[in-house]
Amino acid sequence: MAPLAAAPVDDQEFVVASREHRTPVVVELELAPVAEPMSFLPGQYVLVGDADYRVPVRSYSIANAPDVAGRITLLVTTVPEGATSPWLAHEVPVGETLLVSGPYGSFVADPDSPTPILCVAGGSGVAPIRALAEEAVRRGVPVPFTVLFSGRTEADVIDRDRFTGWAREHENFTFARTLTREDGPPPVGRVPELLPQLQPDLSGHEVFVAGAPGLVSATVQTVRDLGVSPGRLHTEEFYAEPQPW
Repeated sequence: MAPLAAAPVDDQEFVVASREHRTPVVVELELAPVAEPMSFLPGQYVLVGDADYRVPVRSYSIANAPDVAGRITLLVTTVPEGATSPWLAHEVPVGETLLVSGPYGSFVADPDSPTPILCVAGGSGVAPIRALAEEAVRRGVPVPFTVLFSGRTEADVIDRDRFTGWAREHENFTFARTLTREDGPPPVGRVPELLPQLQPDLSGHEVFVAGAPGLVSATVQTVRDLGVSPGRLHTEEFYAEPQPW
């Protein structure tokens, strides 16, 4: 069984340390703790809001494994009609204080499990997948670890260089991207069409799926058909604002 993180702590102060545009619609924020670092497990998420409680609180998966500095990174998809994502992605200045609570969620892996891992991500759903992968890399990738990223176009593929670098450095790490609205080198197509070719038997795998609800539901049906057991299937749906609570 995976270890448990510390109990959630509400309203910790974090400072926006940096902002980077990763795709036309996704911005990466790095947040630094003002006081004590937050204890969390790779794959968990936090709630983020402003210090004056003027902006609706939204949930964001942490996109990095824990480090000694206690910094956390978030991938924010801008929803033009949203109340929070445009503010986070474009308006909050570097140096601004945010309120962060958490951690929450059970989208976590057992670091001692000998089971191979398959991760499927779409868009900013790559955030918890990246955290899981980073932790596996830190441990030397002791079991086969595969990341399949689904993007509309090449411009939407987040962290390609990071993942391909890990694949070069670690024999057990595999990365592939697929495109759904643009031609390019294979693989190309939707995840349900590709998985039977890439991973025909998932009966011995742990599977993590994160992204938009449509991607998650279609992938879940496919991986079930390919044999993954219910106890080894983990999902995280990423909603456009407003989020249903």
